[in-house]
Amino acid sequence: MSAKKYYNPNNFNAVHAGAAYLSYWGMMIVVSVLVAAVTGGGEDMDAGAYLTLNILFTSVGLLAVTGIFCAIARVRPLNGGGFLVRKGCGMECLMAFVTAFGMAALLFPVANSFGTAGDYIGEALSSQGGSSVPAVNEVSGLLLLYMFVLTPVLPAIFEELLFRGVIMRGFLQFGRVPAVVLSALMFALAHGSYQQFIYQFLLALVIGFLVLETKNLFIGMVVHFANNLFSSVGQFPQAFVLSSEGLSADAMLVYLSIVQIMYCLIGAVCVIAAAVYFGKRMLHMQRVPERARGDIRAAFVVNDMVSGTLTEEVPWYDCGALTPAGAERKSYLSGARSRGKLNAKSGFVASAVLIGLGLLVGLGMFVFSFYI
Repeated sequence: MSAKKYYNPNNFNAVHAGAAYLSYWGMMIVVSVLVAAVTGGGEDMDAGAYLTLNILFTSVGLLAVTGIFCAIARVRPLNGGGFLVRKGCGMECLMAFVTAFGMAALLFPVANSFGTAGDYIGEALSSQGGSSVPAVNEVSGLLLLYMFVLTPVLPAIFEELLFRGVIMRGFLQFGRVPAVVLSALMFALAHGSYQQFIYQFLLALVIGFLVLETKNLFIGMVVHFANNLFSSVGQFPQAFVLSSEGLSADAMLVYLSIVQIMYCLIGAVCVIAAAVYFGKRMLHMQRVPERARGDIRAAFVVNDMVSGTLTEEVPWYDCGALTPAGAERKSYLSGARSRGKLNAKSGFVASAVLIGLGLLVGLGMFVFSFYI
């Protein structure tokens, strides 16, 4: 098999990324219309059923957008576009989970403060109250399914396939830092909520860095999953204190303060451990410049004990034992033939127009979120 038919890490460029982001917003409009048509606006619907239907429709839409652009670039959604979903990364996944948990524990108060400030602005700008989402009157089985299964799992898979697998990879033609920052900004704006903006932006920066460092899209999915899971279960201690009967106001403040201190301490330990692990791993791989490129060879950790010690280095298209020993190597292109000019970068004007339009739509939704 000719070398040019092997997986090429530059199948996506900035035009793909900008068009994918615009397609995302178009998909969200279609989903909102479909959900409204199916639920009748959600007025007579259980909140759990409404939210479950909404996240299922959105996940299908994300998969469709990702699939379309992967088909255009002729790569596979999981093992294409520059990153792999590979095996043999148990310690990396564990430390990625620890990273997300630590960030959530430390930064949720910052996100809440930003959201509270936005609430005041929203109240001043809008005379309307309420929301299109039905009120939660009781905890139903579908609401629990939404909170503890669908919310942690589905966005972690499908949002990462689009935002890191397609969009961030396309922006890498501008360099690593612009790619991470631009994709993080688009990711934060994509949630259409000022309450979540600061935290989602910081989270996306970390996910982008880890995916670029490990060249493993699954690591981004793990961080995303851990963050969403914490957002569902992390509020239980405060909710338990607030719902406790017989507590005086002073006692309640003391217990809430204890919970917050515990979060800060645990979060600090987790973030320090993750920084040591991934920092040593990055420094170790940077000692040889060829390892840092990632487009020719991939260096990753196997049987590691949080030390970041490199124990194996193999060609990127061989990562994860995707083919049996001695077997013909598989191409990561979806078709039998390789398309021409796989490494071609997109033009600046076309890229700037698409990126600018996408950001304008995202900023418009961000401002609109103050009014709803």
